[in-house]
Amino acid sequence: MPKFVKTAVKIALSLLSLWLVFRKIEPDRVWEVITRVHPAWLLGAAALFVLSKVASAERLLRLFEQLGLSIRRQANLKLYWLGMYYNLFLPGGIGGDGYKVYLLNRLTGTPVKALIGATLLDRLIGLLPLIYAVLVFAVLVPEVSVWVGREAGWFWLAGIPIVHWGAKWLLGRVMPSFSPAFERAVGWSVLVQGLQMLQILALLRAVEAAGRPETYLLIFLISSVVATIPFTIGGAGARELTFLLGAQWLAVPADAAVAVSLLFYIITALVSLTGLVYSFQSSSLTKELSS
Repeated sequence: MPKFVKTAVKIALSLLSLWLVFRKIEPDRVWEVITRVHPAWLLGAAALFVLSKVASAERLLRLFEQLGLSIRRQANLKLYWLGMYYNLFLPGGIGGDGYKVYLLNRLTGTPVKALIGATLLDRLIGLLPLIYAVLVFAVLVPEVSVWVGREAGWFWLAGIPIVHWGAKWLLGRVMPSFSPAFERAVGWSVLVQGLQMLQILALLRAVEAAGRPETYLLIFLISSVVATIPFTIGGAGARELTFLLGAQWLAVPADAAVAVSLLFYIITALVSLTGLVYSFQSSSLTKELSS
């Protein structure tokens, strides 16, 4: 499928998802929630998101090191930020991951297959704490624990070590060169997810959302899994639709839930936009990565 067709499909799906959201909830109610936001909590949420991206860049660096790459932390962070910009604002083109693979292959001669493996593994390891947290919050949120049965819910927690060690075993069989970095990479992923959950708590305070925080966190975790599927522009629409459906199912205010989702996306977009700076400093970044 041509790239421009993929982009058009993603845009259409984003718009369709947002249309479905605002068919079920009045935009004025969401806007009213957003306009009452507390700036200090909003800035705190933005700062937590930035820290989570710094931790994400560090996780990827650990995987690159397993390939024998020696990249300075600052240069890696700039490359990661530029990749964020490409991923969000150029979804139909080469994309952030593709650009990192292309540039590092050109500068270091590292095989493309190995670089693709590192970037793909970075995404997959990032999913593990999401799975762990969903299992935990499925027990903590009464509506879910009642639905599955509290005894069965606690049994689910046994799935955490099973998934963890299963993933480690599979990595050792499929990509053994990355095995030494597995635990450290998972640790960085746990930090990433913890920071973003704190970000959601800050956004809940910013909009003074009613309802139990753990319920919103469960919805956010599920929406994060959905947002990893690249069928919309930067997850726009898909996350909001997940927040709406989750709010209706778990009985929290839908307008507050959608407002939090939109604020999360806006923060993501604005932070990613700053990566544009490094697109104008490509020669400088290339020199840093080469040295």
